[in-house]
Amino acid sequence: MKREFMVERNGRTFVLYAGLLDEAHRQGLKSITTQLLQIPGPDNGYTAICQAVVETSKGVFSGIGDASPENVPPQMRMHLIRTAETRAKARALRDAVNVGVAALEE
Repeated sequence: MKREFMVERNGRTFVLYAGLLDEAHRQGLKSITTQLLQIPGPDNGYTAICQAVVETSKGVFSGIGDASPENVPPQMRMHLIRTAETRAKARALRDAVNVGVAALEE
């Protein structure tokens, strides 16, 4: 992973989503698909859940991401589906490119 895509926050190291995507392309990314598994609403605490599937030359990798008003910054509360999707893609990409640290966007 290029150092420019690594950041430190509160003593922890994170990778940026842009870095995961860059590395995946360098390693032969074939596709990324996402599916909305749960629409946020009052019955589920306004929690969006998405699944991402990443295909590379090394195989197929999947990840799940969730977002709710409880686990996103205030400015992102209107963007729960988008946040859940980005989190799911980040998790699948981390497995695909063998990055063991969490993405900042997660």
